Amino acid sequence: MTTWVIWKSKIKNSINNQDITTQETTQTLKGQISDLVRKSWNTMHFMTEEMKANRQSDLHKLWAEGSLTNFGPKSGPIVNFT
Repeated sequence: MTTWVIWKSKIKNSINNQDITTQETTQTLKGQISDLVRKSWNTMHFMTEEMKANRQSDLHKLWAEGSLTNFGPKSGPIVNFT
C-alpha cells in the first residue's frame, strides 16, 4: 500500500506537473489504511456469528495490538495515527 501511494504521488508530480509534499503523501497513506481497516470491519456483517468472532479476533491482532486502532462494538474501527 505504501508503494502504491508513493507511486501515485510520483505520477501526480511528473505527469500532471503538480508538486506533492511529503505531508500530502502521508495523509493519503493514512486515508488508505483507515479505508482498508473500515472495509475489513464492514465485511464481517455478512459472515456467520462463528466466522465473525474469528474475524474480529484476527483484525484486532492485525491492527490493534500496537494500539493503532480501537474497535468499538457499535462504531467499528477508529484508527489513531498519533
